[in-house]
Amino acid sequence: MRRLLLSAALLAGLAIGGAAHAHSPYLLPSTFDVSDRKLVTVQGAFTESFFTPEVVMKSDAWAVVGPDGSRKPLTATNLREVALVEAPTEQAGTYRITTGQRTGRTAKAVLVKGEWEFLEDPAKAPAGSTPVDMQSLTMADVYVTRGAPSAAALAPNNKGLEFVAVTHPSEITTGQDARFVVLFDGKPVNGQAVTLHAADDRYAETKAAPVNLVSDDQGRFTVRVDRSGVYQIQARYRVAPTAADPIGRSYTYALTFESLR
Repeated sequence: MRRLLLSAALLAGLAIGGAAHAHSPYLLPSTFDVSDRKLVTVQGAFTESFFTPEVVMKSDAWAVVGPDGSRKPLTATNLREVALVEAPTEQAGTYRITTGQRTGRTAKAVLVKGEWEFLEDPAKAPAGSTPVDMQSLTMADVYVTRGAPSAAALAPNNKGLEFVAVTHPSEITTGQDARFVVLFDGKPVNGQAVTLHAADDRYAETKAAPVNLVSDDQGRFTVRVDRSGVYQIQARYRVAPTAADPIGRSYTYALTFESLR
């Protein structure tokens, strides 16, 4: 019973308040190199400790983009802590498995010193501020490859927040630069904060701290990791409400990749 209550509280917190910052989305495939497989299983969840699932990531838009660029829907099995999807990987090339753009809850938020803050209790908004409705939208991606990497699945959606991989995700090498571009509705985002998380070693004495990155005036940012492993990069981009659209939007995008020597 305590487990069920905890999960319900986390789900609510993901939409509002500080938990929206603490819990991050991720996808994790059973393997990144699917050369000897006809399918790959991918888990999707929210967590505070990568890559240990805590809250299931439900979506009505799960899909796989194949080496030819075609997009096909996937059906997830939703457990309490994690969602599971199976994607066919029979053709040679690179596949993108994605949650698609998933719509979350609408919560109250206020703009304080240029930063949006979410409110658990709108009655406690800072003096002089006006709470507005802010709807969350989340998308998480991961790439897997059968044989030689290909580029078609890397094409941007040009809708919402996303990273475009300049360095192919299946060719990221430990100790070398991996380059990406952050886009919003197909346009580069200048000064976008990006966070890099490493997989936690539960037996390590110290937990690796996240690395904070910022995109340049062309939306470009560079990642370099010093040890092989699995990593997640993510960003949040918020759009204020307008007279034409009184509901603001809080976009979160996450990409998982593997780095090898």
